[in-house]
Amino acid sequence: MKGAAFGIILSLIPLSSMAADCFDMAGRDYKIDPDLLRAISWQESRFKIDAIGRNPVTGYGSGLMQIDSQHFNELSRYGIKPDHLLSDACLNIYTGAYYLAQAFKKWGVSWDAVGAYNAGFKKTPRQAARRYEYAKKIHYYYTAIKASKRTSSKDQKIAMN
Repeated sequence: MKGAAFGIILSLIPLSSMAADCFDMAGRDYKIDPDLLRAISWQESRFKIDAIGRNPVTGYGSGLMQIDSQHFNELSRYGIKPDHLLSDACLNIYTGAYYLAQAFKKWGVSWDAVGAYNAGFKKTPRQAARRYEYAKKIHYYYTAIKASKRTSSKDQKIAMN
């Protein structure tokens, strides 16, 4: 998994600054740590703006945050179309933040709610295990992102001396 952490750090570089700013803005607006949103995006799409992930149960996920196609009818009421989620990184990040905020509202700010972002809310042992496994991955990426920022700020301080 150390290689995965290094991959996260390297992949943060090519992500457009606009998309990077959107993690910060969506985090601010939904009161979610932007690095948690980044960790989810890394797990879901490896920061690929136009990613499409197949889901054999509900259809497919779209974009950076892999917004599930089961939400498309709801999103259409707000003028959001599936192709928008693939072409507008900021919209995709905000939409993902919205669904994570809904999970936090339902289950409180917890790793179980983070797991529900991917595995849903069904209270079965299988879904609980899926939530746990997903949250464990997100926690790993989240702590790797935080650690890379600490290392980066230390390097900047050394370079300025």
